[in-house]
Amino acid sequence: MTISFLFPLVLFSLFLKPTVAVQKSYVVYLGEHTHGLEPTSVELNQVTNSHYKLLSSVVGNVEIARDNIFYSYTHSINGFAAVMDEEEAAQLAKRSDVVSVFPNKPMKLHTTHSWEFLRLTRDGIIPPEAIWKKARFGKDTIIGNLDTGVWPESRSFLDEGYGPIPSRWRGTCQTGNGDKFHCNRSILFFTCCYFYTNYTS
Repeated sequence: MTISFLFPLVLFSLFLKPTVAVQKSYVVYLGEHTHGLEPTSVELNQVTNSHYKLLSSVVGNVEIARDNIFYSYTHSINGFAAVMDEEEAAQLAKRSDVVSVFPNKPMKLHTTHSWEFLRLTRDGIIPPEAIWKKARFGKDTIIGNLDTGVWPESRSFLDEGYGPIPSRWRGTCQTGNGDKFHCNRSILFFTCCYFYTNYTS
């Protein structure tokens, strides 16, 4: 009698779905900071603590929030990257003080041969149908570039022969290296911040 009762119970337990929510990496974007371009350490700590407080509203307490947040964006943008489940991310996204919440995904590099990939050159020669002429060979063009590193001392970044910086440029020169490097007409914005932690998580 006991065996006949346990068998269907064991069989039933095999079909039960786990109740533990799957934890994933998300980026929570909160917009811009209220502090200036040169925040004090106190202001930076206030930003980080505000991130802990915000996440704690959906995960239960500040201690869990501290463990889940693995990066706080305290300079250029306001936000943080954290591990949470889908329901917690959805709750955060509904808040009026949150701009957006999106999965943190690694992206694949498309090419290491940009000129050929964009059909700007062919075998080192500019073909007649290339967009170079239509684009006026890049004159008065601002290019946004996400780079994993730059060597400012390279001759590739010399600004000899460059015209003035376009008047519509609204960026800043943020090096984070003291007086070791200064932006020029070739490198308008050189960021000090590294965001590889998101990828490795």
